[in-house]
Amino acid sequence: MATRTAILDIEISLNQWLEEIAKKEAPTSTVAASICVGLAVRQVGPPRRQEATRRLINLTLTWRQVNTPKAVGGLAFLAVFLTFYTTMIFVWEDFTDYTNWGLTFGPIRGHAMGLWIDPINGRFTPLAFLEFNLINRFTDTNIGYHVPAIVQLLILFFILLMLDAELSVAARAALAILAFLNASIITSFSGLLFQERDVLFFLACLVLSVKRFEQTQSIAWAVAAVVSAQIMIYCKEPAFLLLFGFAMGRLILRCRDGHHRGWDYHRLWDKESLLDLCLAFLALLFLLVYVKRIGIHPGSNYATAARVPWPELPLGYLSVDPLAWLFTAVVLGRIYLILRRRVVPLLFWDGLAFGGVAYFLAYLYLSIFTVYYLAPVDLIAVLYVGRLVVLSWKTMHPLGKVAAMLLASIILFQDVVVSAFVVFERKNVIHAKVELASVVETQYRSGAEHDLRLFFPFADLYTIADFAGYLVYRGVPVEGMEGRMDEASGPNSVILATGAVARDGPCLDWTMVRCRAVKGGPAPGDLVIMLPDDEASLAKASVYREPRDLLFSYEPRPPIPDWLHSLFASLHPCAYRLFLSHGRRSDFSSHGRSGDPMICPKSA
Repeated sequence: MATRTAILDIEISLNQWLEEIAKKEAPTSTVAASICVGLAVRQVGPPRRQEATRRLINLTLTWRQVNTPKAVGGLAFLAVFLTFYTTMIFVWEDFTDYTNWGLTFGPIRGHAMGLWIDPINGRFTPLAFLEFNLINRFTDTNIGYHVPAIVQLLILFFILLMLDAELSVAARAALAILAFLNASIITSFSGLLFQERDVLFFLACLVLSVKRFEQTQSIAWAVAAVVSAQIMIYCKEPAFLLLFGFAMGRLILRCRDGHHRGWDYHRLWDKESLLDLCLAFLALLFLLVYVKRIGIHPGSNYATAARVPWPELPLGYLSVDPLAWLFTAVVLGRIYLILRRRVVPLLFWDGLAFGGVAYFLAYLYLSIFTVYYLAPVDLIAVLYVGRLVVLSWKTMHPLGKVAAMLLASIILFQDVVVSAFVVFERKNVIHAKVELASVVETQYRSGAEHDLRLFFPFADLYTIADFAGYLVYRGVPVEGMEGRMDEASGPNSVILATGAVARDGPCLDWTMVRCRAVKGGPAPGDLVIMLPDDEASLAKASVYREPRDLLFSYEPRPPIPDWLHSLFASLHPCAYRLFLSHGRRSDFSSHGRSGDPMICPKSA
């Protein structure tokens, strides 16, 4: 009886502890983990004089690597690439991207963005997007909101250049450029509300901190690794698997005795092992907090609603991102060679690869598809596979060199095609919505004494909310938001009508924008709005495409060449179908379905 009571007390204490962590979330556990790892590695290894000498040698070697024609040429090309890359991010950007209503109804209007904890949909990313609460204190422009992404981009490139001293500076620059040509990474840094961007940034900070800790045994780098890991896993749920795979992979490889075919458990007390144990514990703690705070809701969460049937999912990822599959195959091959004791394991890089594979398998298990989900996997894949190829190039068999060059050419060509398609489509969708909003604003200003009613025949509620939020951002009052607009906006408002709601009320439960239920077609005088990411067949859209009724039609500038559509569809047929069927989640327009975005007044 006493034993049962003790077990019950322990269970109650554990539940109370988890509940307290769930309330405080990441800050409390981050401070606690930082203190714990600081105590664990508090003894600094080399004396200060030896450490100063080592740093001087490292700086000398780094300068010798940079002071070469190849290195100078590589850095110059990288500078040009970054200039074009940042320019591409800024061009034709505005708050009309999908889910930007979170900004136009939130920080831009002075309302702090709260912690993203949604038990119904199974979302738990409390540290995502909080930087916008600070940014809005300085600016409310789209360019200003993109500045943090550009800063992260530049810091990330700098980390990649200093991460691997075994490679030449030119090789590091080339791998960094190859990584950022990938469509998943381009998309992550182009948009505002992509959590993968934060995962990429803090993953780079994590691996740099771990690398520097291995070199210096400094408490500061250990604490930096813990803080980076904590922020990363609380920005995107599957990131805890990346962290857990990284830490546990390093622990297993370190404790496995390659000489005596056994296990050396004394290595668990090494300072590097203590740091890895702390990182693995943080990943497990996140899982416990997630289950305690969110629970499991089968059939109602985001992953279930976005599920893609097999075999379309693996074929889609294979056609649009073969690098992830090549990376997985290389890692499995490395594991086989390590188990057969034919290669010496690389604790840092093999551990990072194990985490990347775990992250990829998580999305295969969840059966969800989007072009930017695998951005962390693609970054690790380029660094890991590229590093192996560069270091083994001189000793590689000629046939191996041919195979490596062929695979690299295929992946580079695929990256360029998919990235071009992503950039063209996304930029034109954003610019089309800006042009549509300009026409709506003109119509409202010219007839401000009457309410202006917009009818959306095909748009879903999220897309309508996005468009409404952008209208409010431009000073056009929308029904439901009148009391939150400036007095100079006028007494009347824009009314949103759609058949996507059963009755009049908020378009979405968490917004004040109202949608009016419509059965059938538009009323006389309505402006019919067809947005570029509407999902409708050409036959349905043709009802509203009569030239005599057309008020405005957007032609893509620059248009996506037909050959690029054909090439993408032929090279990636499964992915192309997934883009069309999940266009809103993939940030692609509905090319070939509802046609060009337009506004047309519908008469009786």
